[in-house]
Amino acid sequence: MLHYFRVPLAILLLALSITCSHAFRKYRHPEIKSAVFLSPKFVLDQGSVVNKYYHDIDFPRGHIAIKGFNAEVVDEAGHPVPLHETYLHHWVLRRYYQRLNATNPEHDDHKHNQPDHILVRNSGICNNSGGQYYGLGSETRGTNTDVPHPYGIEVGNSADIPAGYEEGWIRGCLMSTQLILGLGCTECRCDLYNVTKDEYGRPLRPDYIGGLRCCYDLTQCRLREVSEGAQRNLYMRYTVKWIDWDEFIVPVKIYILDVTDSWKQLDNSTGQSSEHECHVEYDVESCSASGMADNRCTDSKRTSLVLPTGGYIVYGVAHQHSGGIGSTLYGEDGRVLCSSIPTYGQGKEAGNEAGYIVGMSTCYPQPGSVKINVGETLILESNYNSAQRHTGVMGLFYILVADQLPKPRLSLRVPTAKKVNKKKKMLHFFRVPLTILLLALSITCSHAFRKYRHPEIKSAVFLSPKFVLDQGSVVNEYYSNIDFPRGHIAIKGFNAEVVDEAGHPVPLHETYLHHWVIARYYQRLNATNPEHDGRQKNKKPDHIFVRNSGICQNNSLGQYYGLGSETRGTDSDVPDPYGIEVGNPADIPAGYEEGWLLNVHAIDTRGVEDKLGCTECRCDLYNVSKDEYGRPLRPDYIGGLGCCYDHTQCRLRDDSESAKRNLYLRYTVKWIDWDEFIVPVKIYIFDVTDTWKQLDNSTGQNSEHECHVEYNIEPCSTSGMTDIRCTDSKRISLLMPIGGYIIYGVAHQHSGGIGSTLFGEDGRVLCSSIPTYGQGKEAGNEAGYIVGMSTCYPQPGSVKINVGETLILESNYSSAQRHTGVMGLFYILVADQLPKPRLSLRVPIAKQVNKDHVGMGFMY
Repeated sequence: MLHYFRVPLAILLLALSITCSHAFRKYRHPEIKSAVFLSPKFVLDQGSVVNKYYHDIDFPRGHIAIKGFNAEVVDEAGHPVPLHETYLHHWVLRRYYQRLNATNPEHDDHKHNQPDHILVRNSGICNNSGGQYYGLGSETRGTNTDVPHPYGIEVGNSADIPAGYEEGWIRGCLMSTQLILGLGCTECRCDLYNVTKDEYGRPLRPDYIGGLRCCYDLTQCRLREVSEGAQRNLYMRYTVKWIDWDEFIVPVKIYILDVTDSWKQLDNSTGQSSEHECHVEYDVESCSASGMADNRCTDSKRTSLVLPTGGYIVYGVAHQHSGGIGSTLYGEDGRVLCSSIPTYGQGKEAGNEAGYIVGMSTCYPQPGSVKINVGETLILESNYNSAQRHTGVMGLFYILVADQLPKPRLSLRVPTAKKVNKKKKMLHFFRVPLTILLLALSITCSHAFRKYRHPEIKSAVFLSPKFVLDQGSVVNEYYSNIDFPRGHIAIKGFNAEVVDEAGHPVPLHETYLHHWVIARYYQRLNATNPEHDGRQKNKKPDHIFVRNSGICQNNSLGQYYGLGSETRGTDSDVPDPYGIEVGNPADIPAGYEEGWLLNVHAIDTRGVEDKLGCTECRCDLYNVSKDEYGRPLRPDYIGGLGCCYDHTQCRLRDDSESAKRNLYLRYTVKWIDWDEFIVPVKIYIFDVTDTWKQLDNSTGQNSEHECHVEYNIEPCSTSGMTDIRCTDSKRISLLMPIGGYIIYGVAHQHSGGIGSTLFGEDGRVLCSSIPTYGQGKEAGNEAGYIVGMSTCYPQPGSVKINVGETLILESNYSSAQRHTGVMGLFYILVADQLPKPRLSLRVPIAKQVNKDHVGMGFMY
């Protein structure tokens, strides 16, 4: 009988497919709109300054979510103007409500007993400044301001606008023509502007030597005796990105934090009743008296702040002036919330001006991964090069914070039989078969959503074989065929820590975890000793080492994972939908099976004479002159892995007392079963000590790389400077043999490390990784030790490396004292392709249903 229902059922299924398709299009891909505008014209002569505010500028209207705002200075022909001609000190964008029919929106008309405009501040905590929605400076062209999906800055909501008002926007900027005395003019040194009073006629403080109060609108910087230049008309060209507001957009709050904030808490611990006075700018004193090179002088300024509310960070970026070397926002427990590093130009063209900051790196954490708790005390740190004095510098930090996590963006809106019946009464008789069909559809769709949207992440905890440590002793063991998940899987995370027999974590000041690494290999079936080759007897090796994709070709850095003292506080999770593919039968040679090798290098520092010296493997403390193979060490080799090999002993104090103990490396593996929607990633490990030579092409595919893994830091203690003012910076350039998208990055450093950065060929920051130092005694927070490294999780497709691109790796250490055997490694995960869509609607077709119901004969 159901043979006669073919047509109405076909119509219903078609309606369902159209409805579902419409829902997918509507909620998965909101249309991002974009518009470019010009500010009113402003005129600059040589050495002159403009600091204007323009009300009611062109801006998108309506209830929208801002997705990005950026700007640059252009001339009348629309050509970008370089910073060495016109320096963009800063620009800001402010929001306000303007009274309808106001004659002069720049001034209040008190005749109406209401202001002509009401400034709408961001959510930031500075009571006297920093109320803007956006603001940058010289770094404008090279800084990403996009707000990631599904977040947006909500504006234009009619429910928020007071009666009798409309929304408007103010753009303010400070610019100077820079053809004259260089840095002094851009830093607004008062003597160069011949200024003793501010723009309101108030005398400046005697100790105020430079800053905004000396380079206000229409001031003039001192010219050279011979200077040539003419007035020119300029504009600020700004681009706005936005989407129409809908229920699936997650609103974000804008917070602008200032390292000069001097605040006092009034009555509670949440920061909601606090007074914040932000001074915006400060001076950096010179360390030139020490005679040190530029890269060895650092001024570090810190302040603690309490946010009034909590939430999830979805974006972060710092603002610094020339001389800035980066800024970091820390959580109360020392974790890095966001680190932002400047990029300096190398040429003359606009966007790459030598000596100027032309971009700041940004943070885009995975949704929900970086949370600020209500009342949490944050630490803001701003670092500047102090080889010379800087005046009027800034240390601001912008973050976007969401109160909630995103809602699911996809919904399946299916018309019910009852709704269909309103138009087709005849279908009243088809209720039962239609209900069965709809139920089958809903079950199938639900199953598809579960399978493809939320792959099950499995986790298992294992223990290494036992190792024994006495006071001052060293273990550096390799364990083959360790416990590990089997099958064709995608590794999603691997981490480890040293524990005692009771399973208690062991602190670093007792047992220092120099490093652990996990490597992959193929083991010959039925091999009697997988640690040694049986090549002569069987004509094939017992195991074949499977290296990562990195470019170090000697016997180092071929591992899949590896960390050290920072183990407990470093995220190693691989974001969805990516994974490290292992266990694929197609890759394993015939007669072999996959195995895993673990190396643990741990140093017991109980009772030792010099804890730092022992952890840095100083040869004199180990009384070693030969390496573990009996080969004499070089005369200049004063410390490193060559002196603290397995079973060596570090020098003890005379009064040392402790006992042997049994320890284990407890490691946790996360994985998912492999499927077609997982995007495989390659592992690259770069080494700042790499000495390499290119052989025959520009892609780096034919190059020889020798990675020395470790190096020494010479002290700058002769200058008498404190720790924060001594920095050793080591750089190397490397050619990437293949291209792809970075989806994860992290550095590995030893005690004394202050961060590492990987740059692209154009100077853009690909990833910056900053250490967190412990503050206490408990495991995971040991004072003086690196207990975590910040990680990078770029938005998919946002950070791309081209084939043959020259990368720059920089590793920075404090050089207040000598360090031996330090490392400057950088791990990145690279995907060849972008993810496939993970969701599909698998609807059973009539032919599939007919297997059980032959007589139904559905067709559509």
